[in-house]
Amino acid sequence: MNWHFQIKKIPPAAIIGIVLFVIFGISLYIRIALPYSQVFIGDSIWFKGNDPWYHMRLVESLAQNLPHHIYFDPYTYFPHGTAVPWPPFFDWLIVAISWIVGLGHPTLHTMETVAAYLPAILGSLIVIPVYFIGKELFNKWVGIISAALVIMLPGEFLNRSLLGFTDHHVAEALFSTVVILFLILAVKKAREREVSFSHLVNKNWITIRKPLIYTLVAGIFLGIYLLTWVGGLMLVFILFVWLVIQFIIDHLRGKSTDYLCIIGFLTFFIGFIMSAPFLPKTGLSTICRVSLIIAMLAPLALSGISQLMTRKSLKPFYYPVALAGLAGIGFAIFLAANPSLIHSMLSRFSVFAPSVTALTIAEVQPTTLSVAWSSYTTAFFIAFISFGLLIYRSVKEESADKTLFLIWSLIMLIAIFGQRRFSYYYAVNAS
Repeated sequence: MNWHFQIKKIPPAAIIGIVLFVIFGISLYIRIALPYSQVFIGDSIWFKGNDPWYHMRLVESLAQNLPHHIYFDPYTYFPHGTAVPWPPFFDWLIVAISWIVGLGHPTLHTMETVAAYLPAILGSLIVIPVYFIGKELFNKWVGIISAALVIMLPGEFLNRSLLGFTDHHVAEALFSTVVILFLILAVKKAREREVSFSHLVNKNWITIRKPLIYTLVAGIFLGIYLLTWVGGLMLVFILFVWLVIQFIIDHLRGKSTDYLCIIGFLTFFIGFIMSAPFLPKTGLSTICRVSLIIAMLAPLALSGISQLMTRKSLKPFYYPVALAGLAGIGFAIFLAANPSLIHSMLSRFSVFAPSVTALTIAEVQPTTLSVAWSSYTTAFFIAFISFGLLIYRSVKEESADKTLFLIWSLIMLIAIFGQRRFSYYYAVNAS
């Protein structure tokens, strides 16, 4: 009886923490213990795939020449050399952890060991943002089930988060999920407190503190994400689409869009200033810089137009019409001024429809139903029912956070039909 009484005294938060810790432990067992003998062989570490070996070349060079990272490698495409397309954060992370573990003097074996374990640890850590996304959107049990599912689903996410798969892919999935989590938190708090520009002007920190902190963290992780993957503009595009749609929804419903402007501008601004110093070295300098500036200025323009039309008492219907017209005019001017840049920016959407040449690479091929089954089993098909329920609840509850999750999930679904490699992203959404 006494034992039963003590169990009842355990706080619910502690029980949730224990359950998440167990899920995290199971994930580490799947990702580390099961493939251990295939990676640590004698005194050697056998990395999985091709790219991990090249990452170790970058890591070793970085460790020997801190803080200088290889951005141009003369040994690739010899004798001409090529620019290294990968941003440096993943390699920085390996070196930083190795430096701590090696007490300031990491050996090559120490760096290889850290690198081998890192994807499994990052892949297991994803249970934390997945749980909180489920909890914030629905309830804690949705969060627990989602966290358990994401570590067990077969397919790309599992494969890329195994011991020895030292590539940046699992880091992409983790960091992008954290960005979405903190944007959901920022939007929820901002709408609950009806955050407006006046709160900023009057420095009403009690009202705006939490939304601003969540936005700051979202922006920081957006910057980290952009420094992790050369294709990071995909997340920028997702957030941009959500902002435009949410601005239109809120304006049509007669609601203030101030909170969207504040959250959108600050998130993109922080991501921009974090990644800007390194953009010239990645080979995507102009495209990234212009895209981020457009994304940064868009919330200001969308908010300004919304406020102007509200003051003029124009019918809400004219707002999306005006946006469409201004977007068309802006595109035409941009195309006339710099057609090559526009074509380069539009070419980034090839991730949704790869070229015939690109389709010769296995991970670039589209997701078929058989591939979907092997990657997600029943979760893939049940997710379509969930999409319907999510659309219904987003409309009924007028929930901006659920709309963000819905748009993120829909675009990732489209992406996996373009390239199966994005399955390691969509594992989170399907869960």
